[in-house]
Amino acid sequence: MRKSLSLALALLGLFDSLYLFWTYTLTKPIMCFGGGCDAVRNSAYAHLGGLPMPLLGVAGYVLIVLLIVAESLVPAALAIEFRYALAGATAFGFLFSVYLEFLQGFVIHAFCTWCVTSGVVMTLLFALALYNVARPAADADPPAQIAQLRSYFAVGVLAMLIGVPAFYELATHGEAAPPPPPAPTDSSAQKLVRPDSHATNNPHAPVTVVEFGDLECPICGSEQEVVHAIRAKYGNQIRFVFRQFPLTHIHPFSERMAEASECAGEQDKFWEALDKIYSRQAETTTDQALRRDVEAIGLDMGKFDQCMSNGTEAARVRRDHEDGVALGVIGTPTFYVDREVVPDVPTVDDLSRYIDKELMAERPGAPASSASVAPSSSAPPQKLAKNSTAPPAPPQASSRSTPSSDAGASSFGGFGSPSTNPFASFQGGTQVCSEREAEMKQPTLIDTSQLRGILAATPKPLFVDVRPAKQFAAGKIPGAINVPLDDIAQRWSTLPKDRTLIFYEAGTSGDICASARAEARAVLEHGYPFDQVKVYQQGLAGWEKSGLGAAN
Repeated sequence: MRKSLSLALALLGLFDSLYLFWTYTLTKPIMCFGGGCDAVRNSAYAHLGGLPMPLLGVAGYVLIVLLIVAESLVPAALAIEFRYALAGATAFGFLFSVYLEFLQGFVIHAFCTWCVTSGVVMTLLFALALYNVARPAADADPPAQIAQLRSYFAVGVLAMLIGVPAFYELATHGEAAPPPPPAPTDSSAQKLVRPDSHATNNPHAPVTVVEFGDLECPICGSEQEVVHAIRAKYGNQIRFVFRQFPLTHIHPFSERMAEASECAGEQDKFWEALDKIYSRQAETTTDQALRRDVEAIGLDMGKFDQCMSNGTEAARVRRDHEDGVALGVIGTPTFYVDREVVPDVPTVDDLSRYIDKELMAERPGAPASSASVAPSSSAPPQKLAKNSTAPPAPPQASSRSTPSSDAGASSFGGFGSPSTNPFASFQGGTQVCSEREAEMKQPTLIDTSQLRGILAATPKPLFVDVRPAKQFAAGKIPGAINVPLDDIAQRWSTLPKDRTLIFYEAGTSGDICASARAEARAVLEHGYPFDQVKVYQQGLAGWEKSGLGAAN
C-alpha cells in the first residue's frame, strides 16, 4: 500500500512539474489559485544554470518513479539499495523544496500554488521513503511482486485518466491578460471612423490612423508628441482620426474635457483645443480652468458657454465611447492603423512600421516612408459636416502659417484588409491607462514632509526615476536609478526588497495613470512588500524646491 501511495504522489509531483515546465518554456498563462505564480516565474530564481526550474522537478520526479518501481522488480538483495537511493533522492528534493519555499517567502515575497504543492508532495515522499528504510516490507516472492506491479499499473492508468483531461483544462484556462480588441470586421468598421469624425492630414489618403484617447489621461498626453511626429512625418500619406474615450471611473473630469473639445470643434477649433487641453492636463480639472484654456485659442466664448451648458456634444462623446467599447477598446491611448490595432503605447518607430506596411500593401513595390514621404499640406485640419457621407474637396493652400502636422482635411474612407494577428500583446510592455488600474493594489503616495521622515530612517530609501533615459540624464534626485516604465517588465526583479523604493517622475504623480504610480503598481503585483513601495507625488520638481538635496 505504501509503495502504491508513493507512486501516486510521485506522479502527482510529475504532473505539477510538467505543467509548470510547459508554462515556463512557452510563456503560457498560469492557472494560479491564489496569485503569485507569475511573480515567481518572472523572478531571477526561475532558472538555474539557464534551465527553467520546473525541468529539475520533472527530472527529479521521473527518477523517483523509476526507483519506486525498480525496488519491486529487483531481487531482495538489491531492494535495500534502491530503498536507500530513494531516500537519498527524496531527501535532496525535500531540502531543495525548503530552499525554494524560503525564496518565495523571504526573497520574492510571493507564493506559487504549484511550487508549494510540489514542496508538500516531496515532503510526503521523503517521509514515506524514511519509513520504508526504517521499517521495510517483508521480502516479496514472485506472486507478490506481480501483484505489486498490477497495483502500479492501476495507479498509472488512473493517473493518465485524470491527468490528461486535467492538463488540457489547465492549458486552455490560464489566467491571461484581458483580451485585445479584435480587428474590425466589415460590419464594425463603421464604428472605427464615423462620417463626422474629427480627421486631419489627407482625406483621400490610402492609410487611416485612429486614436481613441482620454483627455485627462497623462499617458495620452505624453503620447501627443508621438502623434504630432507621425502626422508631420507622413503628411498627405495618412488620414489621422481622433475618437473620444473618456475613462470616467478614474478620470471624472475627462468627459467634460471631451465635451469642451467638441464645442471648440463647432467653431472649427477642435485640434487646437485638443492640443491646449492635453498640454495643461494637470491644471485643467475645473470648468473655470477649462474655459480659460479654450479662450486662449480664440473661441467665441458666448457660443462655447452655450454649447457647454446645453450639453449638445455629450451625445457625440458618448457615441465615440460606445463605438470604442463595441470594438473592444479597454484603455487609452489605443491606436488603429486601418483595421489593425497597434500594441501597447507605441513609439514613432512602432507606428511607422504599421503605417509603412499598409502603404506598401496599397502600393506594392513602393519605398517605405523613410525613402519617400509626401509633403504635408498647408491647410488647417477640418471636421466633417455632421451626417455627411461624402468627403470634402481636397485641401487648398492657405496663406495662414500652420504647422505641417496640422494639415489637411478630413473624410470617411475605406479600410485595408483585416489583420490576421491584431494586438497580440496588449498591455505587455508600456501600460495603457484603463479602468482596471483602479482595481489594482495601489502604492502609498507620499509628499515632501513624509519623505523627510523616510530619509531620516535606516537603511536609506532607493529612488527610482521612471522617466526616459534622456530626461534622467538631464537631472535627477541624487542616488536615483533609472527604470523607465517601458523597461519595468524586464527589470522589476533587479530592484531590492530590503529597501524602501520611492518612485518619482518630473512633477506631480497625482493621476492614477501617472507613470510613477503605474510602475509602482507593477512592482506590487510582483510581490514586493506594500510598506516598502512609495510614490513621491511632487517628483523631481518638488525635490528641487524642498531643499532636501542640501540637507542630505
